[in-house]
Amino acid sequence: MESPRKTRLKDQPSTRASEPERQKIGSSAASTHVRLKLETRLDHQRVDHLISGFDLTRAGDYGAFLTLNFMALTVLRPHWRRADEDDFNGLVDALAADLAALGMEPSDEVDPVRGPIDGLGLAYVVRGSRLGSKILRKRVGPGLPTEYFGFRLGQPWARFLDELDLRGETGPQDEFALFGGVRETFAVYARLADTPGGIA
Repeated sequence: MESPRKTRLKDQPSTRASEPERQKIGSSAASTHVRLKLETRLDHQRVDHLISGFDLTRAGDYGAFLTLNFMALTVLRPHWRRADEDDFNGLVDALAADLAALGMEPSDEVDPVRGPIDGLGLAYVVRGSRLGSKILRKRVGPGLPTEYFGFRLGQPWARFLDELDLRGETGPQDEFALFGGVRETFAVYARLADTPGGIA
């Protein structure tokens, strides 16, 4: 995962917020996160609907599911934030290991993403998708590899939400880019899942 530089706090004056300030910050964070979830829910639902068609108990379907995720992360790689590189490279390596165990090799022939994608919005989709990994792992057929579902991200979800909180306080232009990045990332997954032969 990322290796954030630790700030020295020794001999520095206390910057701990008062109780009213903490409540205000928490309210702002919830507002940004809730609106992000609500305003992109249809994009999320579309991807969930497309992916729900994979039967993870069957090697062929499971391999197609892994391939989709491998190709999505690969095509989105130019838009990763530096802070996400270790975690996302770990996911790619885990996907490659599972595919190799299935005797499959993902295609790298996929159209590149046009235009920039906000890295924090991208990370929201990828990191958020990991929240259900334990449940999905139980649905995988016996004997099938599960390195991808078993991989643990280094950055906790709660700490990532703190970054969303800060982004939401920087102004409407940054928030617009954040929301756009989420939608564009969901669109990449939807395109790969919905294109015949797109995840061969």
